Amino acid sequence: MAKNQHRVPAGVEPDEAARHFRAIDKLEERMMVAPAGLHRVGPAATAEACAAAGLPPASALLWMSFDGMEIGAETARILPLAEIAEATERADAEGLLRAGDRVIGEHGRDLLIVPEDPWEEGADVVRLEEGGERLPEATTVAHLALGWVGEAGVMFDDDGEFRDELFGEDGELTAAAQRRLLRRRLDCDPDAPGPRLRLAQHLLRAGELRAAAKELKEVVHRAPDLPWAHETMARVAEARDDADGARRAYQRAAETVEAQGDIAASAYFLACAARSADEDQRKALAERVQSARPGFAREQVEAAEILIERGALTEAGVVVDLGLSIAPVHVELLALRSRLSADA
Repeated sequence: MAKNQHRVPAGVEPDEAARHFRAIDKLEERMMVAPAGLHRVGPAATAEACAAAGLPPASALLWMSFDGMEIGAETARILPLAEIAEATERADAEGLLRAGDRVIGEHGRDLLIVPEDPWEEGADVVRLEEGGERLPEATTVAHLALGWVGEAGVMFDDDGEFRDELFGEDGELTAAAQRRLLRRRLDCDPDAPGPRLRLAQHLLRAGELRAAAKELKEVVHRAPDLPWAHETMARVAEARDDADGARRAYQRAAETVEAQGDIAASAYFLACAARSADEDQRKALAERVQSARPGFAREQVEAAEILIERGALTEAGVVVDLGLSIAPVHVELLALRSRLSADA
């Protein structure tokens, strides 16, 4: 692979361009030593073609080196310029995008987006998950590609085959393997909030609360309005029996989603906060939830009944307790609690 002669489009500050170029240079070096066929790239595009595709000048620097990339046996793609408009129109027609979003990549069933304001959500590149959640995924498109190549180095051996030790008996990646992948991503892009949040969630599940809290502090510093970071901070506080800290973190999560217009999610986080509140605080939070979502308690009944039918009794109990935090004398919720206690 020939070394690219970097060109800087108008509107890109020298320091910003230098940061992109360092990532692109590392990306080239790693692909040069990777197993044959593991990565495929397109030829360099012109600055004019990038501008015509609607790409921000700084983001365009990657396409001015490679017009599209397939990484790690096609598990991740940076779209070529010719596909960006169609992919954006398709996602927009499905109601998935915000104004100014450009779809620039795919990872499994998730989309990668360059938003209109690159730092409003905490990163230049946002991951749009299949369920509709948005996470600030990478500080630049170049760092996204570099991180993906870094992950591929963990996943594949010198022959381009999956490393056996990464998978459990069920054929899924082990928790240790997932953590290794996330740490490799962060080696390549230390300021990426999304991968660091996922690492914190892994640490929380493993009971490593101090380490999880440390990672979350970094996430919130980079993406202060990321609701799932505050939710995870609340869960860490709950695991530490810090009721006041959990309540504050859940309320902060509610504030962030309410500012985005998601009243349903705000009510959910306020209900979670109510579980960790004293009685006066609980009543005040319950009033806010019932005002925003008058049918909240009934919704928890329906959700719990579905979970019970599936045999997910623990999850059903959590849902029932959430409803009772808002409506403590709700007859149906109390009946479900008794039913679950009898089945335990």
